[in-house]
Amino acid sequence: MGVDQIVLLGRMMLEETIVLAAPILSVAIVVSLVVNIVQVLTSLQDNTVSTVTRLVATGLALFFTMPWMWRHLANYTLTTFSDFHVYLQ
Repeated sequence: MGVDQIVLLGRMMLEETIVLAAPILSVAIVVSLVVNIVQVLTSLQDNTVSTVTRLVATGLALFFTMPWMWRHLANYTLTTFSDFHVYLQ
């Protein structure tokens, strides 16, 4: 296995990680931004409000995107292992 193939496998793995984490992270960022704007406008400085809403929104996003994430990860695994004979030469 050459260095180019190892770099290719690592790049593909990092791309897959970014694709799988992007929806959850984007929901957390948007919810945090909205909650922070509401907290600034209402002068409500309670940490529980921001933490609980962010956790609930992230949990819901994870719940609704989980089937897509499993399919995407399964396809990635199958394509990686089906073409693995190229890396063993």
